[in-house]
Amino acid sequence: MKATGIVRRLDDLGRLVIPKEMRRQYRLKEGDSIEFFTEDDKIIITKHNVFSRSMEEIEYMCEILMKLGESTVLFLHEEWLDKHQISVSEGFLKHANVHRNIRFSEERVYADSAVRYQGFLFPIIVFGDWYGAFALLDSERTPQEAQRQVAASFAALLTKQQEH
Repeated sequence: MKATGIVRRLDDLGRLVIPKEMRRQYRLKEGDSIEFFTEDDKIIITKHNVFSRSMEEIEYMCEILMKLGESTVLFLHEEWLDKHQISVSEGFLKHANVHRNIRFSEERVYADSAVRYQGFLFPIIVFGDWYGAFALLDSERTPQEAQRQVAASFAALLTKQQEH
């Protein structure tokens, strides 16, 4: 364990401020969930990732979706994008933060490319909060109907899993 030299006091309600530098380094933002663990006499905090236990299944879902059609499939979630070393543009991520399945067109998806895509977004919404989305994208043609139906089903399944 690495010492940071940063010390914070608990306030009278038991709240603790996480230093700005640490929030930036670990990409913590308002609304993120924090999980607490104990080990011997230590308290360990970590950013809670609702899909950590489902990431292997999400990989299979993406593989199935890619086999069903010729569209590129992305799972818009920080852990998945980091694992695949994909940098999505901020504008596309904001556009993707929707609460229903939508079609999009002429979107700059990748942060390092000016290519525009069309496609569909299938969000995972749990108790009104956006947790991620499947994105089917193509620069030339529309994703196939079967692929869209399966993506919608996978999003619904992940939503149900998170609600329980």
